[in-house]
Amino acid sequence: MSRQSVGARRERAVAGLPWTQRGGVSIAALGCIALILMLCLFTADVGLYLSARGQAQNAADAAALAAVQESFPLFTTGAGPESAARKFAKANGASVDRLDISDGGQRATVRVAVNTKSLLLRRLGIGPDSVSAISAAEVDIDALLASGSIWYTPDPATIKALKSLLSSAHPKDSHSAATLVCLLALQHLGKPYVWGATGPDSFDCSGLICYVYAQIGIQLPRVTFSQVCTGRAVSPSELAPGDLIFFRHNAHVGMFLGGGWFIHAPHTGDVVRISPLASRSDISACRRVL
Repeated sequence: MSRQSVGARRERAVAGLPWTQRGGVSIAALGCIALILMLCLFTADVGLYLSARGQAQNAADAAALAAVQESFPLFTTGAGPESAARKFAKANGASVDRLDISDGGQRATVRVAVNTKSLLLRRLGIGPDSVSAISAAEVDIDALLASGSIWYTPDPATIKALKSLLSSAHPKDSHSAATLVCLLALQHLGKPYVWGATGPDSFDCSGLICYVYAQIGIQLPRVTFSQVCTGRAVSPSELAPGDLIFFRHNAHVGMFLGGGWFIHAPHTGDVVRISPLASRSDISACRRVL
């Protein structure tokens, strides 16, 4: 049997259907097409929603990183955390809903929103107008101080900001005070050792310790043999940032920074530097001032 004869029979069979049955076939076909179209639009809307969620999270991450850089005194460029967060959120197609700065500028938490796009659901009043994402970024103080690669020049504005942070902190928050003492000490990296010097342009070992602690209002004795009697004794295994470490039968002193590093003014011809504690075998005492 030829294809033409088969087709002709089918056409005659359809032509022989009543008009009501022919209309039913057409409506069913249109219904199937409409259903398929709606499923396609729904699938597209789901994809747009998931894309908006990813976009919001990326924007929140970028905004949080930008905010913490501006909120932490040693990293700020002066732009301010809110301005930085909004700038990076906008660059990623989002807006900042909330910004929280905590831990003395060490942590920034940002919530952003991204408007959702829709081909179907929003026209039906289904689904949110926007999606939100939250991200937090913080400065890892231990890693920063232990890196051994940071190098800062004296900056009066930064020191003023650090002192302001300390004055606004809780009096019993010794960890924050110790952190700020370490950061203040880092401001003097590279300055020359001069015997008997107490700063701010040059230091000997005990002069550096006296000067830094004086910045937060703590007056320590001038020489190492007196400084070793301040605070309370701790063991080398208990050392925390800000603790004093004495060497060579208390003839030399440095400040522990964390992560196995300490800062000190070594000797004539050298400069204030960070050194690994593991390189020293002549520790004679450790004292905690804060």
